[in-house]
Amino acid sequence: MTELERLYTHPAPANSIWYGSALITFLATAEMTGGSYSMIRWWMTKGFAPPAPHRHGPEDFLILRGSVRFWVGTDELVASEGDYVRTIPGGWHTLQAETDEVEMLAIFAPAGMEGFFRELGTPAEAMELPGGRVGPPHPDKLRELGAKYGAEFAPPGTTAADIGSLPAWSS
Repeated sequence: MTELERLYTHPAPANSIWYGSALITFLATAEMTGGSYSMIRWWMTKGFAPPAPHRHGPEDFLILRGSVRFWVGTDELVASEGDYVRTIPGGWHTLQAETDEVEMLAIFAPAGMEGFFRELGTPAEAMELPGGRVGPPHPDKLRELGAKYGAEFAPPGTTAADIGSLPAWSS
């Protein structure tokens, strides 16, 4: 990686994937930040949600456009343009896009979760939403890669309403 590649990036197919019905661009990676953090940009449509509630190190979200419903522990809130949401390290959380189009930044510290998305996603063919061309990750692959990257996913069928009954973090 050149010095310029460590200092500058922009959304392009070369650094973007389709993940479910979302487009994710890797803006800052472990290689760029010496492993201290990573940052991705998400574009998604109404109804997009992770396959299951999950937990790992903190995730921070800055909503750039649209509205997103978050469940963090037993709390539920809707965040809109300009709002910032931080998850609790090791706490169960999930989200769902509430408006037709959502654009947000997600920051992971330390870096590493970008590898999870890279392995589950499909290289983006264009800088547009995949429009249903890419399905959700297979549950077995999701859990296998979650373990590799330090994320735990709730059992299949678990919803945001079930977060309060999930087991406490045991690292």
